[in-house]
Amino acid sequence: MTKLRTSLMSAAMLAGVAGIGLAPAFAQIAPPPATGSAPHGGMHHRDHAWMMPGQLVDGRIAFLQTELKITAAQQPQWQQFASAMRQNAQALAQMIANARQHRGSAENAADRLSLRAEFAKVRAESEARLATAFKPLYASLSPDQQQVANQLVGHAGWHRGEWHRRA
Repeated sequence: MTKLRTSLMSAAMLAGVAGIGLAPAFAQIAPPPATGSAPHGGMHHRDHAWMMPGQLVDGRIAFLQTELKITAAQQPQWQQFASAMRQNAQALAQMIANARQHRGSAENAADRLSLRAEFAKVRAESEARLATAFKPLYASLSPDQQQVANQLVGHAGWHRGEWHRRA
């Protein structure tokens, strides 16, 4: 029973965190077409209430800490990793907020490409920060903990038409 509960909790947390990797979709600058039907039964993605990365990161951190069974001896490395995750969420949230603030003011392809490049830069910096913080933590993990980490950390991929990323 607890295994089922853990599996369901893992799936729920993963689904929530997967939205972090979809940041460029949140920051779309171009307005929806004035004519024609919008996708998904007339609803545009801006009609949904999206959670910002900072609203999800503490749950993901708690989930990983529990699943990895971080010991007291591993706490210094864990704190560095958790700090990197929070910094990444903050950087992404700031980028999304900036893009939303300027939505509609950049109507041309050059501006949209520049914004995509800015998002790519933030993502690359975030991945580097996370990798730097994760390496010492991973080295401190037991072989069993490393197996769990291999399943939960660093996977990304395309699934059912959406980009999913695990911190």
